[in-house]
Amino acid sequence: MEKDRFDLNLLRVLVAVHEASSVTAAAERLGVTQPSVSYALGKLRCAYADPLFVRGASGLVPTAVCTELYRLFSDMLANVDTSLSARRDFDPGRAQRRIRLVMSDIGELYFTPLLLARFSEVAPHMELEVIQASTERIDEDLALGRVDAVIGNLPQLLESTRSTVLFKEHYVCLLSVKHPDIHEEMTCEQFTAARHVMVASPFSGHSVVENVLTRHGIVRRIAVRLPHFTVLPELVANSDLVATLPSRIAALYASRGDLHALPVPVPIPAFQVRVHWHARQEANPFNAWLVAEITKVLRLL
Repeated sequence: MEKDRFDLNLLRVLVAVHEASSVTAAAERLGVTQPSVSYALGKLRCAYADPLFVRGASGLVPTAVCTELYRLFSDMLANVDTSLSARRDFDPGRAQRRIRLVMSDIGELYFTPLLLARFSEVAPHMELEVIQASTERIDEDLALGRVDAVIGNLPQLLESTRSTVLFKEHYVCLLSVKHPDIHEEMTCEQFTAARHVMVASPFSGHSVVENVLTRHGIVRRIAVRLPHFTVLPELVANSDLVATLPSRIAALYASRGDLHALPVPVPIPAFQVRVHWHARQEANPFNAWLVAEITKVLRLL
């Protein structure tokens, strides 16, 4: 391939396939057909005399040459996109794109209806996708534009992302209104003796509860361990289990009538729920609009 005839759009194909690990997913992301992506990859392979990708157990795996090209091209394209976006007028009422937000399962339950109502009003042609992702790669996903923003209690992201506080939250205990031993209030002794359900979600900062209890020398009787909060209402309402969770979601669960929330008899610090984004995306008008809308909606909680 002659250098003066090299198509710079091919670079976007390489970056998209590298990030998606799939020709099909890359084509969807780029808004082109799968054969177009395959054709572009063929031209790139000829240009660089390298296969670029090989098939692996979980998708396409980049070669060493491809990884080096990706590092170069992704930074270059990000700079180009940022400079162009900064000079374009962004109209949410006409924009057609997917909003990708990362949040936990309780965030999904509590925040999604509010955000969807707002987006439907001011950005009717946009699609909302909620993702639960590993905290280990969220900052990278934000930097590369795989996701647009992250909402939650994630103090581990403070050093690698930009963020703003949406609201402060605290923990309460959720239990059945028919609990055999605990009624209108709960003592520390009752809390320790109770059977607990523990949610060990990899996407949250809620490990602070266990850390505080350990410092106070309290060892809970864990009867059930779960990866998600959403099953708690049915589980707790029909048992003597006690769950410790954020007050807003506890209030939502308690509104069904067969559950109620009580203060935790151990002083657990409040925490901050934030919206996070990456500095690399700050000049993008869409990103600025999105963060502003999320902040506007969720700060009212």
